[in-house]
Amino acid sequence: MGNSSAASLAQLQAEASCPICLDYLRDPVTTDCGHNFCHSCLLQRWEGLQGDFPCPVCLQHCPDRSLRRNTQLCHMVDVVKQLPNTEGEGKQQEEKPLCEKHHQVLSLFCEEDLELLCPQCQVSCDHQDHHLVPMEQAAACHRKRLKGSIEHLTKQFKEANKALEIKVLELREHVQRQRLELASDFAQLNRAVDREQEAALARLVQEEHTIHEQLGANIAAFSDHIWELRGLLQEVTERSVLPGAQLLRGIGPVLGRCESLKCPEVYSFQLRREGCSLPAQHSALQKIIQKFTEDVILDPESAHPDLLVSEDRKSATLARKRQGVPRAGRSGAEPAVLGLGGFGRGRRYWEVRVGGATWAVGLCTDSAPRPRAWLLEDPRGSWTVGRREGAYEARGPAGTVPLELKEDPGGIGVYLDYELGVISFYSFKDRSHIYSFSDTFSEVLKPYFSIGCSSQPLTIYWIKTYRYRSSHRGSVKEPDWHP
Repeated sequence: MGNSSAASLAQLQAEASCPICLDYLRDPVTTDCGHNFCHSCLLQRWEGLQGDFPCPVCLQHCPDRSLRRNTQLCHMVDVVKQLPNTEGEGKQQEEKPLCEKHHQVLSLFCEEDLELLCPQCQVSCDHQDHHLVPMEQAAACHRKRLKGSIEHLTKQFKEANKALEIKVLELREHVQRQRLELASDFAQLNRAVDREQEAALARLVQEEHTIHEQLGANIAAFSDHIWELRGLLQEVTERSVLPGAQLLRGIGPVLGRCESLKCPEVYSFQLRREGCSLPAQHSALQKIIQKFTEDVILDPESAHPDLLVSEDRKSATLARKRQGVPRAGRSGAEPAVLGLGGFGRGRRYWEVRVGGATWAVGLCTDSAPRPRAWLLEDPRGSWTVGRREGAYEARGPAGTVPLELKEDPGGIGVYLDYELGVISFYSFKDRSHIYSFSDTFSEVLKPYFSIGCSSQPLTIYWIKTYRYRSSHRGSVKEPDWHP
C-alpha cells in the first residue's frame, strides 16, 4: 500500500473515532453542530447538566439533548474496522533503521539514556554498565506504559473539558443574573425619579399658589395707588388753568398730597430651588462609602483660638473662654478648623456629626488667605453646607442657596470627585442627597469644619461596618459609627 493510501486510510479511521473516548464510534449520534460521538459517551459527559448541553468539541448549545442517531456512520464504522491495520502493514514494509554514527542496524535500547543503539554503540564508553534490552522488548514495554497512560490522560482530558464547560455555564449564569439585577435597579430608579419629579412639581405648584395670593394683595395696593394718582392728576390739571385767585385758593393741601403720595413697594419673591433627592440605594452612596471613605483628622495648627481639638484629632469643641492669644488675621472669624492635609486629585468621602444652631462643613482651597478659611461670610474658594440662624443653606463661589430639609440631618457626609469637579453632601439620618456643587478645581482642597456659636462638639466619624434599620421608607442601611 502506497504512502498516500496509508495516509487516507489512517484519516478515515480517525474520522470513525469518538472525540471523547478516542475509540471507534459505538452507536454513533450527531449533534446539531455536526459533530459525532458515541451515544453513551455523550450522555455521560452531559450527566448532571440541566437546561444547557454544550457540544464537547465546539461548546455550541444543544437544546433539550436533541441528538440524531447516525445509521449510515454506524455502517461505515463497521466497514472501517474490517480494513487492514496500516500500522502493522507499515512495519512490514518499513526498512530497519540504521545508526547514524556506525551505519549498523539499531537493535538495542538503553533504558537509562532512552536511546536506540547498534551493537557497536553497546561497547562504547558512553553506554558501558547501562541497562540495555532488545529493541522489540523495549518497544513492547514502553507501548504498555503508554497504553497505561491513556486512561489517565483521557480522565484529565475529560476533567479539563468539563471544567471549561462549567466555567462557560457559570459565566452565562453570572451575566444573566447581573442583567436581571440591572433591569430591576433601573426600574426602581425610574420609579423613584418619577415620584421625586411629581413631588417637586407639586411643591412648585403650591409655592406658585402661595405667591399668587401674596401678589394679589400687592396688585390691589397698586390699583388703589393708580386710582388716587388718576384723581390727583385730574385735579391738578384742572387747577393749573384756573385764574390766579382760584388757582391759589386751597393750593396747600393739593401740593401736600402731590409731595406725600408714595408708590407701594413692588412685591419681591424668590422661588425655592427644587432638586432631586433620591434614596441611598439609588444614589450609589453605599458604593461611594465602601470605596472612597477617607480617614480625615483635624489640624490643630489651623484651629480658631476658641476651639479645643481632641487628642485623637477627631473632635472640636467650642471653649467657653478664649484659649491663648488670637493668631494673626483671625479676629472676628467664625470658630472653625481645617482638616490635616489636602486633596489634589481622586475621590474621597467622610462623615461629620454636627448639631446646634450654627455649623458648616465642606471644603476650601488651600491657597485661600487664612482669614477666608474661617469666615462663612466670604464663600469664595469654599463649598459648604450648614445651618445659620435656624435655616439650612449651601454656600459656594456662586452665592448662597437656601435648603429645605425635612428634618435635622444629625450629620453630614461629604463626597469629593476632584476630576469630575463635584462636591456632594448627604444626610446622615436617611442617607438622602442634600446638595451638590459643580465646579472646576485646580488647587488642593482641604476639609473645612465650623461649629459657629454652637456649644455642641463637631466629630468626624470613621465608618467600619453597616447594619440595617427599619424606617417608614423601608429597610435603610445605617452605618455603625466609630470615632
